[in-house]
Amino acid sequence: MLQPANRFTLIDALRPPAGFGVDSAMAVTFTLDLRALTAVPAAFALSGGESTDGDAARFESIELLHALRSNADKISVFCQAGYTAVPPSHRVFTFLEGSVVPVEAPRGGIVHPKVWVLRYTAGDTERGTRPEQSLLRVLVASRNLTFDASWDTMLRLDECHDGGIRLEPVGELFQGLLNAAVGTVDEVHRRRVESLATTLQTATFVPPDGVDDLVVHVVGLSEGRSPLPTTAQRSLIISPFVHDRFFDEIHPHRIEALVSRQESLDALSPQTLDQVGTAYTFDDGSVSDLGDIEDLEDRTDPHDPGRPLVGLHAKVFAFEEEGRARLFVGSANATGAAFRSNVEILVELIGPRSTLGIDQLVGVDDEERSDDESSLRDWFHRYVPPDEPVQLEDSSFLDGARRAIARLPIEGIVERSGNDWAVTYRSAERVPRFEGVEVHCWPLGSAGYRRAVAGGGPFEERFETSLEAMSGFLVFELTGDDGTRTEFILPMTLIGVPEERERVLMRALVGNAERFLAYLLAMLDDDPSQLGLPDAIESVGAASSTDGNPATGLPVLEKLLRTMRRDPAKLNGLHPLVSDLADDDALPDGFAELWEVVRGVMTADQKATSMGASQ
Repeated sequence: MLQPANRFTLIDALRPPAGFGVDSAMAVTFTLDLRALTAVPAAFALSGGESTDGDAARFESIELLHALRSNADKISVFCQAGYTAVPPSHRVFTFLEGSVVPVEAPRGGIVHPKVWVLRYTAGDTERGTRPEQSLLRVLVASRNLTFDASWDTMLRLDECHDGGIRLEPVGELFQGLLNAAVGTVDEVHRRRVESLATTLQTATFVPPDGVDDLVVHVVGLSEGRSPLPTTAQRSLIISPFVHDRFFDEIHPHRIEALVSRQESLDALSPQTLDQVGTAYTFDDGSVSDLGDIEDLEDRTDPHDPGRPLVGLHAKVFAFEEEGRARLFVGSANATGAAFRSNVEILVELIGPRSTLGIDQLVGVDDEERSDDESSLRDWFHRYVPPDEPVQLEDSSFLDGARRAIARLPIEGIVERSGNDWAVTYRSAERVPRFEGVEVHCWPLGSAGYRRAVAGGGPFEERFETSLEAMSGFLVFELTGDDGTRTEFILPMTLIGVPEERERVLMRALVGNAERFLAYLLAMLDDDPSQLGLPDAIESVGAASSTDGNPATGLPVLEKLLRTMRRDPAKLNGLHPLVSDLADDDALPDGFAELWEVVRGVMTADQKATSMGASQ
């Protein structure tokens, strides 16, 4: 049952099973918040056995930095071009630059699925500890990769090796998105998608309880009919956005119950409402709880990607016929665009009415209930239509301008400029002219460089910068004559980035001895699923007050020696940062001497190994 108390977060769903770590992941979302994306590597560092309670407090910024740096290059995130929100400025977003791929729907709509495919691995064949195991997980949700306070659905499917359901169309969705990208797609993303899609062709998954069969429907990458059944004895649609066109063209059949937002229902024609047995609004009190949200955003475009969503956002199509039930969950709303021009995904669950039926899904009416258990139906309120339909505004002009700019394939050319650097962002395609709209842009994190963009010619803007401030995210701001505005980010490839950029950035982010020690402990932790790092850091601090030499005490020394024997490559990767901090006199007392000893032992071991291999 979809119970209000049954809440499951994306972080819960992404975290690996106990004993596993993330090998690679691909995702697609409509809107994207980079702050939410930074939480994904944190989830990757959490074991399935860990409780979510207090994770945010325990996973302090330096540990997040390590998780982000270690895992960001394992992720490919496809998102609708022009719908990445502008976050507060943080240099850590640099690590996400290569992870985001903007895409456009082939039929002119939007790319709207919210899907994750993850491959977890356990064991390490190189160290010979045990045979490596792999496990796939697929998530199909109605929730974007944002911090929206909305009600959504999420379907989680884990791989099993003894037969089950097949999910090949999920891989085909991502293969189609490669062809829908704005600009050139990095080979890293192509290889990742092809690898995971190939694995999905033969993998089998555990069906949810009570489900006899499961079918994945991808809409919008090729021509096809609606997968929804044309006849049913009972039917329920839950959709935050509804439109007459859906009931006229996509599903011109009677619906027993329709649940949506008040403003969406108000725009339906009387003829459409005549096709609905009972219409309901969904009210959990969240809108009133937000108080003055409308006043805070009255000059923000309604389609701005940073505008928060509240209340109902789940999409469910449920049908019953002759003791059987068919349940569709995923990204598609009950609109014409969802089935005619967008890219969408719906997962069809098939099973007995006794487990997948409408009453089992949302609960029964109060007069039919025999217990006090809450259900989703408690928040259904019978809809009373206005005297005349309320016309919803068409897609705003700013929305069209944003999408036109987002289609420009822009790249950033990095070059020396005196003692520092400059990035020239350019596109061979012309910037469209927009009557009554001002366009400005600046690199993310450098709002002081805000610059007007003229239409009519190829896009080219040059910004002086430093290695730490350099950005592969370009912010665009559009302002209409009436003062309405919208902002969004365009991710792009930087060409000519110097090799030392990441090292300089890490040097700036880590900065001092205390933070370096915390980062070192995070990096050396041989079980990334264990996040008791603040306690470990605290114990080091206590040790420093007694012996004055935290860098050579436990747990640092123990972890260094263990890592030196088990995974010397990890320490080799740390050496450039150690050298930089040594130059700045920012290492903990005694660490430089300890590091030289460790490096000497590793060098001797490597020489011995090399000589043994040559004999």
